[in-house]
Amino acid sequence: MDGLYNFLNTHQFYGLLAIILIIWAGIFLYLKNISSKVSKLQKDNS
Repeated sequence: MDGLYNFLNTHQFYGLLAIILIIWAGIFLYLKNISSKVSKLQKDNS
């Protein structure tokens, strides 16, 4: 456990980068899901 703590202390940038990438991927997937739902509603409506 001490090794993980030392790794996180010396490589904080990589941890922050990973969190930001996960957040952006979640936003992208959410918007893609909404877009497909809107397209389906538009197709059903016409």
